[in-house]
Amino acid sequence: MPLPGIQSVGGNLKDSELQNRISSFFSNYIDTFQRKLRERNLPLGMFSFGKPTNYFFFIDRRSFHCIYTSQYAGGIAEVLHIDLREQEKESFSLKELAAFLKAQRGITECVGLTFDITVLTAPPEDQNRTIESRSEEQISREYQELIRKHQPLFIPREQVERFLDIATEVDFTNILLIPLLRHIGFKTAEAKGHVDRTLEFGQDIQRMKLQLPTGHWLYFSAQVKQGDIKGNTKLQKEFVERVLSQTYAQLNWEMPDPELGINVKPDHVLLIVSGHITEAAKQYIYRHSLTKERRVLGEVSTSV
Repeated sequence: MPLPGIQSVGGNLKDSELQNRISSFFSNYIDTFQRKLRERNLPLGMFSFGKPTNYFFFIDRRSFHCIYTSQYAGGIAEVLHIDLREQEKESFSLKELAAFLKAQRGITECVGLTFDITVLTAPPEDQNRTIESRSEEQISREYQELIRKHQPLFIPREQVERFLDIATEVDFTNILLIPLLRHIGFKTAEAKGHVDRTLEFGQDIQRMKLQLPTGHWLYFSAQVKQGDIKGNTKLQKEFVERVLSQTYAQLNWEMPDPELGINVKPDHVLLIVSGHITEAAKQYIYRHSLTKERRVLGEVSTSV
């Protein structure tokens, strides 16, 4: 399948021969990608290039980039060739190019590929080897992402109970919580870890985000506590207050979103414990101003 036959072609690349080389190379890439999907009996519509797509080709002095997206792609595909070789920088990252498309066209969902510029003038057999290996890598990556999103988590109750009894907070976070949060829809959830204590205020999981139907993102982070949280005694209430104070600091701490090239503050924070949050502790949390503002979303207890 070549690039779309009905196109709105634009951009500032005036070299028609170079445009033809780009189109030929990437048409070959798409053909190879789709052939590999058919050989594996994988559904085209769930992978790249299986639905209407807009293509943005960038060329700098070192690399040839393609950023493609189905966001806003309608009946007439848009193909832009953008020449960056006269820019001061020799090369640009996909992050910078994605930020450019977001600023210029509001595009927030895209996939990017980068190739060495020499691939466009390489012999056909070298181009084919590059296309074969890169398309194989991409299919494997997208297939694993589909499994992560759609395959149910089958974990026996007894196994979870045994794990929670012996797991450290770090193991609880990395082995159980991170895969679980990603499975239920949070994107790029990652553990902050406890190696660097200089910014330790309970932000154990960060860069969690959910996309709304409008295309906007809601950002979350989470505090993770091992064992139970109680609120019966003065000492226990002081501990709960300390947790909520950490949450306040967490809500005002910026975390990076490398995909969009911006820093953001969490919209909400989740409090996750491996044991129980007692009724007294719940009442203390519910009465707190942060919870009333709906910036701390109640609590999540993982005990079974």
